Amino acid sequence: MLTFDELKSIFLDYINDNHFDEEPIGLYHPVNYLMNLPGKRIRPVACLMTANIFKEDISSALPIAYSIEMFHNFTLMHDDIMDDADLRRSNETVHIKYNVNTAILSGDLMMIMSYKHLIECCDNLVLKDKILRLFTNTAIEVCEGQQYDMDFETQDDVSISRYLLMIKLKTAVLVAATFKAGAIIGGASDEDTDNLYKYGLNLGLAFQIQDDILDTYGDQNTFGKKIGGDIVQNKKTYLYLKSLEMADKESADRLKAIYNNTDIPEVEKIKKVKLIFDNLNIKEQADKLVAELTENAMDHFNAISVPDEKLIEIKKLAEFLLKRSL
Repeated sequence: MLTFDELKSIFLDYINDNHFDEEPIGLYHPVNYLMNLPGKRIRPVACLMTANIFKEDISSALPIAYSIEMFHNFTLMHDDIMDDADLRRSNETVHIKYNVNTAILSGDLMMIMSYKHLIECCDNLVLKDKILRLFTNTAIEVCEGQQYDMDFETQDDVSISRYLLMIKLKTAVLVAATFKAGAIIGGASDEDTDNLYKYGLNLGLAFQIQDDILDTYGDQNTFGKKIGGDIVQNKKTYLYLKSLEMADKESADRLKAIYNNTDIPEVEKIKKVKLIFDNLNIKEQADKLVAELTENAMDHFNAISVPDEKLIEIKKLAEFLLKRSL
């Protein structure tokens, strides 16, 4: 079995081989810029790693992994515009480095290119059909999740269950599809592909909750984004919603007032919200949910019908996903 680092190296070579040299440069250069920003490459490596569980030759999984990474980065390019974000992986976001119109159009190109590579993934029409259907359904769900996320910014009655649905659609389904696509191209059984999908789904949910934690409690140098961005953008994160659920009326009202105050300086707003979070031990509650979701993921992982020695690397991936530096 190939290790994470080996698979990442293979994938980075594939990115280099598929560097865009076409014109107009103004359309293609932003794609190269974003695709080559330093990153963990979790999704494409997960796809390759899953395929490698079921067969040694992962060449047919490479275009699928590339499509997934291309689609993921397309969503980031557009999300950064919607969130008015300045940084992505500790570098300028595309709309800041270039301009908003360029980021929109280059993002559109990335979405289309992701399908181009999927179509070319293999000659087996049955497998190709399964992967295209999975990818298409996932892409629709990701858009649904993003719309929920935007809707929540202006809604005062968002429940935790609705929030979990949103992050399932926006984040977790793509992680789940990544594992399933790798399993499909690797020739896995329907039962194994289903368990890997559910494994990825729970990991994706845990990953997003961990992301919420990092946005407030992380180190900007390792997180790659401004700390407190969710608070500044009035994001209804798990930390915020759990605080409203646990707080008394006075504290809940104070939290809502701070969140809805557009005149308060950003640094002061982040500090005041974080203080309320700390008084309610919200980070501990979020950590607990991450642990529960991880346990659910491992239940499906343990049901995969392959020898344990083939699962060592993919098990390490779960730790890589969730144990990011605070």
